[in-house]
Amino acid sequence: MQRAGRVKFEKVSFPRVSRFLINFDLRPAQLEAYLDDYIVGQKEAKRVISTKICTHFHRIKNVLLRKLPDDPAGFIKNNILIIGPTGVGKTYTIKLIAKKIGVPFVKGDATKFSETGYVGGDIEDLIKELYWEAGRDIEKARFGMIFLDEIDKIASAGDTNGPDVSRAGVQRGLLKPLEETEVEIRTDSDSGDESGGGKKRIILNTRYVLFVASGAFHGLEEIIQKRLNSRKMGFLSELQSRSDVKFNWLKMVTPEDLVKYGFEREFVGRFPIIVVFDPLQEEELYQILANPNSGIVLNKKRDFKVYGIDLAFTDEALKEIAKKAYKERTGARALSRILEKTLIFFESTLPSSNLEVLGVTKELVEDPEGYLRAMLQNPHSEKWKEAYLQAIEEEKRRFRDFLEKKSFEKSEDFDLTPFRLDLLFKLYKNKEIDVNKAFLELFSLWKQIKIYEDTSSRKRRVMIKFSEEAVDYLLEKAVEKGISIYSICEGVLTSMEYVLDFFREIRIPLVITPLAFQNPQKFLQNVFDQLKDNQLKDGER
Repeated sequence: MQRAGRVKFEKVSFPRVSRFLINFDLRPAQLEAYLDDYIVGQKEAKRVISTKICTHFHRIKNVLLRKLPDDPAGFIKNNILIIGPTGVGKTYTIKLIAKKIGVPFVKGDATKFSETGYVGGDIEDLIKELYWEAGRDIEKARFGMIFLDEIDKIASAGDTNGPDVSRAGVQRGLLKPLEETEVEIRTDSDSGDESGGGKKRIILNTRYVLFVASGAFHGLEEIIQKRLNSRKMGFLSELQSRSDVKFNWLKMVTPEDLVKYGFEREFVGRFPIIVVFDPLQEEELYQILANPNSGIVLNKKRDFKVYGIDLAFTDEALKEIAKKAYKERTGARALSRILEKTLIFFESTLPSSNLEVLGVTKELVEDPEGYLRAMLQNPHSEKWKEAYLQAIEEEKRRFRDFLEKKSFEKSEDFDLTPFRLDLLFKLYKNKEIDVNKAFLELFSLWKQIKIYEDTSSRKRRVMIKFSEEAVDYLLEKAVEKGISIYSICEGVLTSMEYVLDFFREIRIPLVITPLAFQNPQKFLQNVFDQLKDNQLKDGER
């Protein structure tokens, strides 16, 4: 792309960049742990991706802060090529990372690119889209992520009579953006001649934009096996003869294999990081559903929640869904399809009934229509309630099992006691949100109590402390009843102003217990009785 002589280039502004990059301090292990909350399996892939993406942003940060010299040969990016079958979480992984880091993310289908562009857009449109995704923040857009899906579809066909000029041309057209190029962003207000109004054009440089490409790469396994066979490697024949070993040959891929697959050497060279995702097994499909953060299950629960119907799943139901999905061989995508097919009749019928809960059991998954007929014929049967209660108990167990393997990022001395674990589960169930969001909401409520302690103490010039039992009481009211922390605290303390005057004079803290909210008069009586006891003890000494 040629530069116009009077184009004014946007320069990095450190104050603006600092909002999301200069303070970037995420470590690879932290990012991998975050992915573990949402992505089942793929341990090696998650580790490599987490490490290289963290390193990418730390290198940018250090270059911008002049902690590292800017290589005159150019900034070599950790562009990533992901290889793996459909439905294993390739796109989802990168989306999660972009969200965690806080950078704009756009996705495009590589099959829609042509050598000269096509009606509707090309690679430059994806680059421009970063600008809009970043809320028109050009600096933020320069550090975004572009995901190119179906990248294997632009490989030149190796069995044609001649070279596939079109696909090779697309690859060559991607070379500059993958490394560094400049794209002009034209806004709706752009019009007229620049020389007339001196309008500043917006230029987005892709130097720091991270590209991730992915594809299923059907047929690549045969190329890899042929290469390994030609070298007469002993372990290859041993693996091939053992039916009990499921080996992912794609993990043996080399850049040369990709060249033989139909990619230009220069194109392969633009992706220094190659990551392979494993196919999902039946147990992993079950683990995806059993994960409290499962978007598949949470979305289905939200569908029913809009009608006031609470949905819960037993372990056996999830295993049966995973079993059916595994037979389709389309990864996690099959889970959504099976779940929709299983529950669609319930979703269309139950909103017109008086039933407010649905426990999804193995029996329901095996025969949805028969199960629904039985429910409608005998809606008052205790069987349906019992199925729901069983499902809730199993969901709670899965929730606790998940938390045992997880550590939350938090500060200060907030502890997840058994009581608060129950509150966390209620918050998770009531709002149908993932565990991390539920925890942040509970922690935010706890923080509000601590802030109120501090501000109220300074405002009233007396030390006010809430006992741990009082903190739990307030958390419970906020979670179960939606009562404002501030309103309930202020209401109680306002009624105690005359008592606060007394504590201000004697200069000792006032410890608030749950009794202060349940029976203020009795609480105050207990406080004064305690003060008298202390005075008598002091007099005896």
